[in-house]
Amino acid sequence: MIPTPPRSRSQALPRATRPNPVPTPPPRDIGRPVGHLGVVSGLSVLAMVLATHAVALGADPLRVTTTRPATGEITRYVALPGTLRANQQVTVQARVAGFVRSITVDRGDRVSAGQTLAEIEVPELLAEKARQLAEVKVAEAEARRLETARQRSPDLVTAQSLDTATGRLEVARADLEKTSTLLRYANLTAPFSGTVTGRFVDPGAFVPAGAGGGASAVVTLVDTTVIRALVGVPETDAVRIRPGQPVRVSVEGSGQPLAATVSRHAGALDEDTRTLPVEADLPNPEGTLRPGMSATVRIGVERRPGAMLLRTDAIVVEKAAAHVFVVDGGLCRRTPVKLGIQDGATTEITSGLTGTEAVIFPARSAPADRTPVRVGEAP
Repeated sequence: MIPTPPRSRSQALPRATRPNPVPTPPPRDIGRPVGHLGVVSGLSVLAMVLATHAVALGADPLRVTTTRPATGEITRYVALPGTLRANQQVTVQARVAGFVRSITVDRGDRVSAGQTLAEIEVPELLAEKARQLAEVKVAEAEARRLETARQRSPDLVTAQSLDTATGRLEVARADLEKTSTLLRYANLTAPFSGTVTGRFVDPGAFVPAGAGGGASAVVTLVDTTVIRALVGVPETDAVRIRPGQPVRVSVEGSGQPLAATVSRHAGALDEDTRTLPVEADLPNPEGTLRPGMSATVRIGVERRPGAMLLRTDAIVVEKAAAHVFVVDGGLCRRTPVKLGIQDGATTEITSGLTGTEAVIFPARSAPADRTPVRVGEAP
């Protein structure tokens, strides 16, 4: 007789009393990419583990360079687009109507104050002056005759007659002076030393007298010995603007920024742009700066003395947080800090450091947190 094999437990139990089978986990998707945050977290954990193992195994510390915070003064600058303008600029216009007899300058010429720029021919004024000269002579003769007659016969010549003749003489002299003044305007001269940047007429052209538009314009003259850097400061910083504040002006192609100070401001905001017009004077003896150039103007609107300062390249900023790497007990320690004013290569530290720490720089080459390090010599 062949023995019957024993039944398993699952076969011996009724169907209703069998235990639920353990679910089999789904197969892992090996090719699925891991999220960025997961990678960062994984790398951070891996770095900490490696650093811990390095300490335990006595690995050679990494060589780093360090710097220490310093105490000093720092200024917050605001960078704004600006424009360079001439210190003085004028369009010389004809004061009397006439034909251009001659023009002695052209665009680009350097002129001195009082130098003749152009001459206008005004024959009508010359004829008017000759007539007025004759009227002055007649009025003078009549006034002298009445004065002599009154001295000889006071009863025959009244005081009123003499006063009338004297008044007529004064009017004739005033008309002659007016015409002589207009004739002087026919000779156009430079009001200041500068450069001719525009010429609008040629000899023989007719120019009207002092027209409001450009019809009477003869030449444009600018003074570039001093250049004004003009910038509009937004109202958020306008209240902090004071004459004498430091200014740095950068012009494309000029190399290093030019140092200056706030020379003047309008005192009121422009209602259209809501900005405060601010000017800084730049000496321009060699004429390298030209009116019309665009510039980047940085104005120091806030100054803090006695601040804790640190090299900017020793700081890591991630979103709204910042931290540095400090050498503490032979290990690299990641230390959060709070920042204040930044001025290019220097940044203010408001909290997080005491000022005696050895901070690793540049921060981008600092090892991971808790990595053994040894301090080398800073440059």
